[in-house]
Amino acid sequence: MPNATSLAIFKELKKPASISELADLLGFDHSTISTAVSSLVAEGLAEKQRDGKKVLVKRSNTLHARSLDDVLKEYPRIPVEQLFTNSSMEVLGALTYPHNITDIAAMTGLNRHTVSTALTKLSGYGIVLKKNGRFVLNKRHRQIADFVNNYWRFTVNQHLYDIADDAIILWQRGHEFLFKTQTDLEHISEPEIHPTATTVFPRYDLQTITTTRYYFYSKRRLKAEDYIIHTIFIDPQNPSYNSYALILAAQSGVTDLLNIGRRYDMYKHIELLLEYQRTKEKNSNIVLPWREYLDMFNSMVVR
Repeated sequence: MPNATSLAIFKELKKPASISELADLLGFDHSTISTAVSSLVAEGLAEKQRDGKKVLVKRSNTLHARSLDDVLKEYPRIPVEQLFTNSSMEVLGALTYPHNITDIAAMTGLNRHTVSTALTKLSGYGIVLKKNGRFVLNKRHRQIADFVNNYWRFTVNQHLYDIADDAIILWQRGHEFLFKTQTDLEHISEPEIHPTATTVFPRYDLQTITTTRYYFYSKRRLKAEDYIIHTIFIDPQNPSYNSYALILAAQSGVTDLLNIGRRYDMYKHIELLLEYQRTKEKNSNIVLPWREYLDMFNSMVVR
């Protein structure tokens, strides 16, 4: 996320301005403004245009730039440079459903103190609401929700383009995203890119026949529960992928799947699958008849 200086510049870009004009207006030196403008351009919030010999800076026409403009028009007194910090944007990106501080910290990779500080700040402006110990983005602030969603969508798409040109996003929330590709990314040194879903099945003595590879971008370390949820995300309504997920759950011996499912906003889906696994009875269209599930299990397990 651009820093406070960059956001202060964005607020002043009601019309195109040069670096020198922005420096005079905000009282910063030329190099500080130039660096901040470069950050805005990289984040898709501003762009440069030539006007004769002058280079002017103007607001970009990207969705998140337009959304931020809407926020400033709707809430002209809101201190965006204080509220939309990197940690606050991480927290806001996680609040698609109500979550407590522990879950938000686990989802974002931030520590509890940082999460708590961000929530206190955002709650003070009514951007975040708290009910029954859980926090959620206030739906009345539609412009802010649009900005958060559009910002992270832009950021993720930009990052994905740099990773693999054939990659397709399957799920995204905040800075985290699941994607598929035909490209083997094992050689990439970026620690935030984790193999997941059926790509990690061989670790658990499970075999699948596919050339598609699945990866998850996250700052946190993944567990078997994450791999299971990501397998479902490939196609949540497909009985085969739900069966793959249950087979991995059985092979890995996980014990915390419902809790992790809640963090992914998949609690009811996981609850349904676990009931199916417990009763051995088909209880919805997202699972196979039990006998077919067992046949799949036996065909996948390496003995």
